[in-house]
Amino acid sequence: MVRNCFPRDGIRSLFLTPAESYGLPEVARLTNTLPRKLRREVSAGNRDASKVRGLWRFTWRQAVCTAMQRWTLAEIHEALGDDAVAVLPPLLALRAVTVRLPEFIVRALETVAAENGTTLDAALHGELIDFAGTLSGQMDRHIPGYREAYMFPDRA
Repeated sequence: MVRNCFPRDGIRSLFLTPAESYGLPEVARLTNTLPRKLRREVSAGNRDASKVRGLWRFTWRQAVCTAMQRWTLAEIHEALGDDAVAVLPPLLALRAVTVRLPEFIVRALETVAAENGTTLDAALHGELIDFAGTLSGQMDRHIPGYREAYMFPDRA
């Protein structure tokens, strides 16, 4: 499911032509977030940014974190198209898998996805990201680039 007002150009601009820093209005525009909502999140400490001369500024990393919390990885890949391989760690490539789960788990994931206005894939990703984090140290020894993908956009 692609959300309304999908900011393809904003995502492409953010990932393909990174700036050293961004003002709050620019991050709001690039991520299709209401400026007042973003300002509230930053003021409440729910979003990373710094005040510079009285104005909120975001580093590229902070702006990308905002985008990755606003859009699913599938939506970001869709916006980036073939350029995704150049700007995302290789282990952030998407791969379709087939799993067999009990009906109650599938229905729970569908309910969470519907309540959050997202996809089943995104709901499952949200549930599995903590699992992936608990294995970060162990997996990086076996799977080169694992930690980099898990920590993106931070550098591991």
